[in-house]
Amino acid sequence: MSPFASPRAAAAPQTLPFVLAVLGAVALSLVFQQGRLMEVWTGGGFFDTDDAMRMVQARDLIAGQGWYDLTQYRLAPPQGSILHWSRIVDIPLVALLKLFGLFFAPDQAERAARIAFPTLVLGVLFAGGGFAARAFAGAGLRLFGVAALFCCGVMFWQFPPGRIDHHSVQITLLLFAAAAMTRAFDPAEARWGALSGGCVALSLGVGLENLPFFAVLAAAPGLAFLARGAEARGLLRAFGGGLALALIAVFLLTVGPSRWLTPACDALSAPWLTPALIGAFGYGALSLAGGLPRAARAGLLVLVGAAALAPVAALWPGCLRPPYADVDPTLKSFWMDHIGENQTLKQNFVIAPGAAALMAVPTLIGLAGALFGAVAGRGVARARWLLLAALLALGFAAACACLRIFSSLAPLAALGLLAPVAAIFHALAPRGQILAGVAASAVLLAGSSFGVALALPDLEPSPDVLASPDLAWRRPDPCLDSANYAFLNDHKPGLVAGPISPGSYILAHSPMRALAAPYHRNNAGNLAALNILRAEPALAESLARKGGVDYVLLCWATPADAASLRALSPTGLAARIEQGEIPGWLREVSPKDAPVRLYRLLPPSD
Repeated sequence: MSPFASPRAAAAPQTLPFVLAVLGAVALSLVFQQGRLMEVWTGGGFFDTDDAMRMVQARDLIAGQGWYDLTQYRLAPPQGSILHWSRIVDIPLVALLKLFGLFFAPDQAERAARIAFPTLVLGVLFAGGGFAARAFAGAGLRLFGVAALFCCGVMFWQFPPGRIDHHSVQITLLLFAAAAMTRAFDPAEARWGALSGGCVALSLGVGLENLPFFAVLAAAPGLAFLARGAEARGLLRAFGGGLALALIAVFLLTVGPSRWLTPACDALSAPWLTPALIGAFGYGALSLAGGLPRAARAGLLVLVGAAALAPVAALWPGCLRPPYADVDPTLKSFWMDHIGENQTLKQNFVIAPGAAALMAVPTLIGLAGALFGAVAGRGVARARWLLLAALLALGFAAACACLRIFSSLAPLAALGLLAPVAAIFHALAPRGQILAGVAASAVLLAGSSFGVALALPDLEPSPDVLASPDLAWRRPDPCLDSANYAFLNDHKPGLVAGPISPGSYILAHSPMRALAAPYHRNNAGNLAALNILRAEPALAESLARKGGVDYVLLCWATPADAASLRALSPTGLAARIEQGEIPGWLREVSPKDAPVRLYRLLPPSD
């Protein structure tokens, strides 16, 4: 059988080996990350600010906060700060917390849930590798799909034990959306377009990070309609229907009635719901016009696209700006410019060339594999590989501007390896299944992140870069070590003014409130905290008391924060405290030699 034939032409493999492969991949991933697993289980620490805030949000929901109320009331009180996250990820997380709460004490239930959540999502991702392999290379190569996803390395980035942020869910939904779309290219399997549309809708409900990929997937049925006319009617109806029904359901599930008309450019709201529904219903209308000449089909397709995009440009033009356009420029230079995942590939290559190469090279190999599949394939098979190549090309361009996109790209790049793997396997299969399997596995490993990591030479930044504050995010960070915040519980709860990054840990590990935390919507709170830390001590006291602050928290173990604060104001409060000049209106109450330093405001003197 040709490696690029329709999956319907392949004999269905047994289910048991596939299930065992998925379970084995999950188990092996836990073995590789057993240190992280034990740290979560025994210490309960967080390794990322978003994981800490996700648990805070889940706790508040369990404690009775309203389903549609996404305000974090302990962040920038008294109004609080509305997060842009949805409740979708809270659903399985809270279910796990409730389940484990039947058997464990609350702390242990949280730790068990934080291990189980990413592990379960990772299992679904590995199963998605087999689902995608069936579409691209035939049902007989599903095990190679599981292996490709295992070797792409994303499990170390977004799926390790303790990782309860939303990125793992988005990555998995993107994989299934792309794979289902390629299945739906076959007119006899157009029904899979509904699954693709449903996955797109659910992912948009979780967050908008993968919006560029979904724009490509949404265009695919239209291009199929342009090229194939009536043959694409089923695909148009299935994708449009699945997208519309699921998106309406997700919108109603995650957005309260009071906010239905409130535009939010960073989350699912009217500016994104409107064009998506117009496009979906437009596809339904196009499915009735498949018999028209190609020129007429092109004109109708342009009209549908223009109708979908016009409301955004006319009513919500602000949503066409860069994602963080509303972040205060001072906050951007002090905080966001130092976040590793927001760096460009070029910036990252300067300070961490090995890491940059390990992200870029496997992506380009996967793109080359997809292009090979497009050249070698025919008809529907060629269209599948071209779609994957388009996703990888667009994704690589976007990832060059923002590193975090590489985590979504990694599984797609792994799918690109299936083209040469399938070609090698089928070429050698007549000589024996074992030989074919070994050779194909060697090709897969060589092109994967694992193989690239083994082949790359040691790439270290230049000596003058090694001390750069921008390398801080790649070093162990005591300021984001959960154990260093336990002492906060020894003090009376109050409002803490501190740097931006520790905010999530303050909320997760104590009943304290925080002015600042690493969320772009918290402009006012972040700026208020920063103004206190950079002001001259006398002005800082005035600002702190006016803002109801009870404590000032600092941590000098993070070079980026220390250097940035000194640069902002060499004589400000934070810089003075770093030099040992603690003003009289503050008293230190932190443990001796602790990296996290806490200072309590004394009552005002008469």
